Parts: sequence; structure tokens; C-alpha cells
Amino acid sequence: MVGLIAVSLTQQSLLALSQNEVEEIAKQTTVKIIRIDGNNPGTGAIVQKQKYIFKGQEGYLYTVLTNCHVFLNSKFCDQENKLTPEPMPNSTGYRVETSDRQQYISEISSVKIHPNADLAIFKFFSTIEYETVRIGNAEQLSASSKVYVFGWAVPSQTSRDRRARFFGPGNVLGTDRKAAGGYQIAHKLELLPGMSGGPLLHENGCLVGINGGGGKRDPNIQVIEFLSVPINLYASWQNIPVVTDCRATPLPDNLLFQTLHSLLEQENWQQAEAETKKLMLRGTDQTYFNGNIINNLSCSDLKIINRLWVQYSNGRFGFSVQGEIWRGVKNDHQQFEERVGWRRGYEGPLADPPNYSLEAKRGHLPSYKLLAASDFGTFLNRLEKCDALSLID
Repeated sequence: MVGLIAVSLTQQSLLALSQNEVEEIAKQTTVKIIRIDGNNPGTGAIVQKQKYIFKGQEGYLYTVLTNCHVFLNSKFCDQENKLTPEPMPNSTGYRVETSDRQQYISEISSVKIHPNADLAIFKFFSTIEYETVRIGNAEQLSASSKVYVFGWAVPSQTSRDRRARFFGPGNVLGTDRKAAGGYQIAHKLELLPGMSGGPLLHENGCLVGINGGGGKRDPNIQVIEFLSVPINLYASWQNIPVVTDCRATPLPDNLLFQTLHSLLEQENWQQAEAETKKLMLRGTDQTYFNGNIINNLSCSDLKIINRLWVQYSNGRFGFSVQGEIWRGVKNDHQQFEERVGWRRGYEGPLADPPNYSLEAKRGHLPSYKLLAASDFGTFLNRLEKCDALSLID
């Protein structure tokens, strides 16, 4: 980077998260951007959400931050601190894919571009609640700052589909406030095609930049640099405050799951089952499950809920345990009910109430009070699509 200078700003004492915790934040707050015309695939970070009613449905309107060049040919985007006057094309659509593999279609004409940096924002609506990334302060970065990058790389010789890439930790090399396109931050973490628009995360889990450039060797220091736009340019553009003392909460342990965690830890299985149902139906106005709700359940939520049930029951209860039994009976829901102790005999009555104790049969909980056996095939398909039957994230 021409004119690269060392960062001498003093970094406040911030507690670092583990690499796994930062990666979980990256996965849950990042979207894959798919151009329908096949050009310029990219990545984006969910930076805002608000409750919203769309066509009579209650849900959330999400703001995604990415690069301008993900939507426009790079020659139209800022390379010299200004945008060309060519109009935004409006005939091409795009899709975004969220952490639970749900896809949402929109029009490229909804994109807004930054006046003097390679940044763009767009919005999408969903009835599902997703996490947003916390906005940090890039001006507090120093040469000792540890950062991570995340994004959806284009297919390679070893992968048929775009693959999530998470690299780090690595050090910030320096900044240049006069860099073209707003690419003020330089680091050594590799950015592959398709990762443009992805987050640059501080080790505290907060967003400090948007990735999108580089891959060239600086002749002064003989290091290949990769470039990011500081999050402060987005914040000032949209009048969003940066968080000076920013530390993200690891998502698997956030407040949403604390009640379930506590109930399972106390072996209060009945209340834990009720809390599980509440978590799974959040964002809907329903009190029971149907096919549409099951097919839209949050993948990240299902993974966490399953892991907690398996962990605190010592492997006796949980979705992955029930999935193993379901496969063993070859999708026969009456045989499944008998095997897990929901029904007394193949055609006998349901056990009412269920056995809310560790003495219950393996796979007994969560019980049919949560989800009927006749719906379990549809539910299992959702679990498998989410890769939620494994205890490995």
C-alpha cells in the first residue's frame, strides 16, 4: 500500500474471545450474497435489524453491509475516492443466504452505495430472527491488534460449492487514511474471491472493517497485503455510533439460551421442554408446529438447543439422540413412540404425563408435548439440512 504508515493508536485493554467464539459470531452474523447473473459473488455482514411488518407478516428488516463491487462491475465502484456517474443497474436480482441456509430474493436496485468508499448496504426481510454483529471502533486498532476474516469463497478444485473460510488471528500491518476506495486497513490474512464484503473482526468479536481488496506485495516491506475498509466510514455515513469499549458476547452463551441452560443444569426437564418450545416458536404467533414453521426453524438455535440437551442428560436426551432412533425404526412413527417410551406398546396409549426424569427411556425427551411423532420426519429433514444432529459446530 502506497504511503503505508504504522498504526500508533493506543488500544484499550479489551478482553479477547477464543478463536471458536469469534468464528461462531462470524458464522451467525454473515450472509452469502449470490448474484442471479452469476457475476461478482460476495459476502455481507448483518449490521442492523428492526421489527417490521411486511405483507401482513411480523418479522425483521435486516441491513447488510458489503462492498460496492459485489453489485457493480469494479470499474463503476470507487477506485479513486469517487464513484462514476453511471446509474445503478436495476434489472439484475440477487439472493442472500443466511446462517441457517435460508435464501431471500431481492432486487439490486435496492442497494445504496457509499459516496467515496467501496461500501454498499441493502435490506432483506425475514420472519426469522438473526443475530447482528456489534460495531467496534477501527481507530483503536494498533499493530498488536489481532483480527480475523470470514467469507464465502468461490468454488475451487476441491469444492463444488462456495465454502465458508475463517482465517486468523493475524496482525494489522498499518493504515492509510488516503487510500483509494476507503481501503485504509492493511493486514496479512488472505482474502479469496467471494469473500469480498465479509467482516474483519477484532479478537473481541466486534466488527472493525469490511474486507475487499489487496493481494499485492508491498515493495517496501515485501509482504503481501490484504485490505479492509474501516467500519467507521460506514458508521459516519449512516450516523451509527461506534462502541468504544466493545466486546461481543459469545453467541452460544447469550441471554437467549440462559434460561434453558439453567433449567437443564438443574435437571428440571419439564420446564426445559417448555422453554425449548418457546425458543423454537419465537418470532411466530403460533403455539404449535406445522410444516412451514418446522422448515423455517433457525439452524443455529437448533444446534445450541440440541447440544445443551445432550450435554446435561449425559447423552440420553436431545434431537440427535432421537434422530438416531428414528432412523433405526425406518421412519415408523408408532414404532418410534414405543422405542422412546412415548407410547405403551405399538398401539397402546400415550404415556401421560411423560417421564421427566433421567430414568426415562433413551430419547424420551424432549417429549411428544414438544413435537408429535407424526411430524418428526419433517423435523429430522430440517435438522439434517441444518447439520444440527452433530455435536460438532
